[in-house]
Amino acid sequence: MTETTRADVPSSRSILDRIDSPRDVKRLAPEELPRLCDELRAFLLATVQQTGGHLGSNLGTVELTVALHRVFDFRRDRLVFDVSHQAYAHKVLTGRRAGFTLLRQTGGMCGFTNPIESEYDLFHTGHAGTSISLGLGLALAGAHEAEPPHVVSLVGDAALGAGVAFEALNHAAASGARLIVVLNDNEWSISKSVGGLARYLSRIRSSRLVQRAHQEMQGLIQAIPVIGPKVDRTLEQIGEVMRHAVVPGHIFEELGVTYVGPIDGHDVGLLVEHFTRAKGLTGVVLIHALTEKGRGHPKAPTHPERVHGVKAAEKPRDSGSDTKKLPPRTIASAEPKSATGPAFTKAFADALIKLAERDLRVHAITAAMPSGTGLDAFGERFPARFHDTGITEQHAIGLAAGMAKGGLRPVAAIYSTFLQRGYDQVFQEVALQDLPVLLVLDRAGLVGGDGPTHNGVFDLAFLRTLPNFVLAAPRDASDLERMLELGLRHDGPFALRFPRDNCPGAERIHRSERREMSPGRAEVLVEGDSVVVWAYGALVNQALEASDRFARRGIQIGVVDARFAKPLDVELLSRHAQSARWIVTLEEHQRAGGFGSAVLEALNALPATPARVKVLALPDRFIDHKTTREEQLSDAGLDADGVERAVRSLLQPSLA
Repeated sequence: MTETTRADVPSSRSILDRIDSPRDVKRLAPEELPRLCDELRAFLLATVQQTGGHLGSNLGTVELTVALHRVFDFRRDRLVFDVSHQAYAHKVLTGRRAGFTLLRQTGGMCGFTNPIESEYDLFHTGHAGTSISLGLGLALAGAHEAEPPHVVSLVGDAALGAGVAFEALNHAAASGARLIVVLNDNEWSISKSVGGLARYLSRIRSSRLVQRAHQEMQGLIQAIPVIGPKVDRTLEQIGEVMRHAVVPGHIFEELGVTYVGPIDGHDVGLLVEHFTRAKGLTGVVLIHALTEKGRGHPKAPTHPERVHGVKAAEKPRDSGSDTKKLPPRTIASAEPKSATGPAFTKAFADALIKLAERDLRVHAITAAMPSGTGLDAFGERFPARFHDTGITEQHAIGLAAGMAKGGLRPVAAIYSTFLQRGYDQVFQEVALQDLPVLLVLDRAGLVGGDGPTHNGVFDLAFLRTLPNFVLAAPRDASDLERMLELGLRHDGPFALRFPRDNCPGAERIHRSERREMSPGRAEVLVEGDSVVVWAYGALVNQALEASDRFARRGIQIGVVDARFAKPLDVELLSRHAQSARWIVTLEEHQRAGGFGSAVLEALNALPATPARVKVLALPDRFIDHKTTREEQLSDAGLDADGVERAVRSLLQPSLA
């Protein structure tokens, strides 16, 4: 059967219904491809708005994905998605359409590429900027083959601004490897792309001359009397000079990369044509495709950031009446909503604005996450003191260190999982210099649907080993504000972490003594007898709930809000180690190297004590995605039920 035979067979089904694998895409007639793209986009709009997930980025890459699977055979060729949050169309075309009913939900399909799901997924990734490095490695690994596979790295314009992407592009051009880089240029990551490269791409994007520059320059030069038709080498050199006059310092070709574009990223036929030509070229080829983030979504033209990700549609309540289905909610700042307190992210943003109003030295820094970290509000209020560095965590930390050295009080708000990318700068530029940089780690802990690439569960382990750092975690909005104020006063490195969740409501706040907030000072919330739970951060509230349950049975379980993982309140810990039978540590972090490890290390330095220690933390494995953070906590035994079970097992003889 030829590639076009199947198109001649009448079918009442939609084209998408006929696609079970990329081989089916190759069988379609060329004129059927635009319709396939339309149906695929409609499918994503319908399903993702029900399940929740990354919508805008996927709507923008439909034609790119269809064209790639039309031209290449990724059973042998190699396709690497940067971040991979834009791989939904790829999942549909590779036989996973049914999986969208449980996308990013418990027991369902991952929201990123995942080799466990499909042979077409090479890596499980979720951080930006690495696709060119991975692609180059694959290209070099296959270069010895008689017919090396084609390697394609699909990268966004914002991710291309990451230092690692440019390092890889520079190396690739010098290596002689064959690599195709598809630049998906939509001017956005989650927020609008920033920086000099973004402005450069914008110049290319907005210039109609560039799209036909080479051909038009050739025609112009050939028309010049005498030299035009005769001197090919001179023609090439003059054409190069004139082309650079249109786009000065053409970055990519100066690196030794063959640049193609810009082209319409929503013209599937044109994309197929260019991808086919790229297969015949040697070296590194960069195809610059202009796309529209959220294409097809009614809010995309005015709110591309809001359609980056959507929450699941709310389920209608069964009230016995004709309840209309509620529309899906879009994410403005990726903050969970509930009837309890404000989201930790919003509590942080509000507190920082309040403190910045009193101190002109306070500057806010983020790495391409202004809304996710709540700093978009700060940027509107203090535009001159707000700095979005793009997807450049290393630079963001270095920038903060320079500001601190210059007398400012920088606050760098970065997701816990992304701070890992700037570890060397945290060590050398901040800790080693003992500079007053305040790191605010949002999404610290488990994050539900985004899963292991985004779980922020390693920060305590790698920060706790660095001298000079103070590590804090609030249990509610009040303590968050007080810790933020303390961090800005502290004359050295300071980091505070909080989860992607809401602060507890007012019913918990009145129980606190609200002791003075100073490094290494914990707070006793409930006095206990034989068992005292030392909880760190937001899980203090799970410990309090478990303590309440025991209190209703006449059993007094102590609860301490540790507040600081470094330094620890060794005085209070020593007292409990003498008076209690068990000290239970509770944290939303890996067991190895976390808060519980800090407690064990501190007790080891004390004289022999009768108390034993039980560490409640995450096990030594990557935690898979689930629909909610609460489900993940429950599975790990870190919710109130898990704390209650753990304590009951310690008290079992007395409960018998």
